[in-house]
Amino acid sequence: MKMPGPDSGIIRFLTTVCDLIFLNVIFVLACATIVCTGAAVTALYSTVLGMLKESDRTPVRDFLRDLKRSFTASTPAALLLFADIALLAVLYRALYAETLLFSPELFVLLCMGAAALTAVLSYLFPLIACFENRFCRHLGNAARLALANLPVTFFVTAVNLSPVLTAVFLPRFIGPFTAAWLVIGAAGAAWVNLFYLRRIFGR
Repeated sequence: MKMPGPDSGIIRFLTTVCDLIFLNVIFVLACATIVCTGAAVTALYSTVLGMLKESDRTPVRDFLRDLKRSFTASTPAALLLFADIALLAVLYRALYAETLLFSPELFVLLCMGAAALTAVLSYLFPLIACFENRFCRHLGNAARLALANLPVTFFVTAVNLSPVLTAVFLPRFIGPFTAAWLVIGAAGAAWVNLFYLRRIFGR
């Protein structure tokens, strides 16, 4: 039986999966520090973009290098990310609260706001990873791109909200999903998102 060569499709696929697992683990560890969360997300996208462009990469080393470079630039985006996470947590708590915390109208508006903020962040961090610019311009470009590419926006937003959507609609699978997310979820989501976003960015 002939063994597949190093350039065969299955070997490249398995190599990519292993790289994403190692990358995801170090990403989770970086996020555990809290203060590095924004830089970790930017570095994750920057590293995955490099993996999509070149096959000969060292993801863990590249991630640590990009983590240092992107710390300052990612700080304002990190504040928006924390606000989004806090809003999603409040909405999830309100959904299962025994007493009504918000009126139905306000709850729907807050859900729309959380989804819109997640959509903008889905473009914002990749933009920071791909281009050098002032934060206000990155934010404006992220909002414009989200509106101009609605099919892709709905897709990447759903991918990034998949932990929340699983917890709400498929609660019995939240345990296995969380385990998979901690192993490869964030890096895999970045890889899938950039597969489409890099075409929009022209990268």
